[in-house]
Amino acid sequence: MRKRPRNTPATREVKQGEIVEDLMSLLPDDILINIISRLPLKEAAKTSVLSSRWKYLWTFTTVLDFDGITESSNCISDPTCIDKVLQLHRGSSINKFRLCLYSKDLHESEITNWVYSALSKRVQIFELELWPRLKNYTFLENCYNNLKSELSGVKYLRSLRLFSVNVTGEILEFILHNCPLLDQLSVVRSETLVSLKVVGSAIQLKHLRISTCYRLNEIKISTPNLLSFKYFGPGQELKLHIENAPQLVDISFRGVMLTRVRNVVGPITSCFPQLKTLELDSCDELYAQFSEHELPNLTHLHLRVATLNRESLLGLASIMKACPFLQTLIVQFDYNGYKVGRRRKVPRHSHQHLKLVELHGFLGRPIDLELAFYILENAMTLEKMVVNRTNYSFGCGNAKDCTKLREAKLRQGVELLVL
Repeated sequence: MRKRPRNTPATREVKQGEIVEDLMSLLPDDILINIISRLPLKEAAKTSVLSSRWKYLWTFTTVLDFDGITESSNCISDPTCIDKVLQLHRGSSINKFRLCLYSKDLHESEITNWVYSALSKRVQIFELELWPRLKNYTFLENCYNNLKSELSGVKYLRSLRLFSVNVTGEILEFILHNCPLLDQLSVVRSETLVSLKVVGSAIQLKHLRISTCYRLNEIKISTPNLLSFKYFGPGQELKLHIENAPQLVDISFRGVMLTRVRNVVGPITSCFPQLKTLELDSCDELYAQFSEHELPNLTHLHLRVATLNRESLLGLASIMKACPFLQTLIVQFDYNGYKVGRRRKVPRHSHQHLKLVELHGFLGRPIDLELAFYILENAMTLEKMVVNRTNYSFGCGNAKDCTKLREAKLRQGVELLVL
C-alpha cells in the first residue's frame, strides 16, 4: 500500500492566489484508513469519490459493521452487497466484524461464508446477531473441521459475541482452547448449548456472559484468569461448578427461580473471599446462607428483591452484615409474588463504609420504609440515598407516599434524592 509522507505545501508560506494542498491529503494512508475505519461502513464507501487516491482507501477499513438486513435496508446491508464488500476488502486484518441480520430469507451457507471470510482476515472482535434465529444454523458447524486444521485466522480472536445464534459447547470449548488472545465470550439465546466447560490453566478468558440459554444444564468453571462471570436464565436444573478461579471478582447470577436459589449460592461461596461485585436475585432462603459467610472484599452489591406487601425486607441486613466493606448497595424491588422474608427484629449493626444506596421500584409501603430507615440509621458514612419510586401500586394503597422518608432527620452530609 502506498505511503504518503508529509511534504512541504502545508508548512510553506501561502502566497496570494496559491492553491495549497489540503491538510487531510498530506496525511499518510495508514492514518486516513484509521479515520475511515471510524465511519459507518456506508459513509466509508462514499469516500471513494473524493479523488483517485481515495478510491480504494475504504477497502482497507479495519471495521466491517453490517447492521440490519431487512427488506427496506440500504444497499450496504443487502446480502449481495455484503458479498461485494468482502470481495473488495483489501486489508490483511479486521479489528471488528459485526453482522446483525434481520431477515427470514437468509441461507445458512451465506452466513457461513461471511463468518469464514471474517475469520480468514484475522478478526479480533466478532459479533453475530440473528433475528429471528435460524434454527438450522449453528455457528461454525460447517467450517469446524476446516478450522481444526487452519487455525491461522481464528487464533486472533479477542472477543466473541453471539446473540440469538445456536452454538454447541464443543465448538465453544474448541475456541477457548485455540484462541490464546480471547478474553471476552458472550452467548445469548442459544438453543443448542447444553453444557459448557471453561476448564484449563492456559485459557486466557477474562469475561464470560451466558444469558437465556434455556437448555443449558451444566456450567463448569476452572480457570485462573477469569475476572467476571454473568449468568441470566433458569437455575432449577443448572449444575454450576466453580473452582480454581482465584481472580473471579465479579459475579452476576440472575433469573433463577427463587425457590432454587440455594443451588446458586453454594457453588459461588468458594469465591466469597475475593469477590468485589455481586449481583443476585434474592429471597429469605438466600439471606440465611449469607449469615454463615463473610465477603471481606465486596464493595458493590446489587440485589433484585421479590416482595409481597406483608413481608419484611430486613432480611437484607444479613447480607449487608456479611459485607463489612460494602460501599454501594443497589436494590431493585420486584413484585412478582414470591416471599422475601418474615417480619423480624434485626439487631443494630453499624455499616462503616456504605456510601451510596439506590432503591429502585420503591412503593413507599411500610416494609419499604422500614428498609430505608434501617439503612439511614446504620450506615455511618452514607453520602447519598437515591429512591426511585415505581408508577404501580399493586393494590398497596398510596404507593408513592414517601412523606415520612422526606421528613426523616438525616445525618449531616447525607443527600436524599426521591425521584
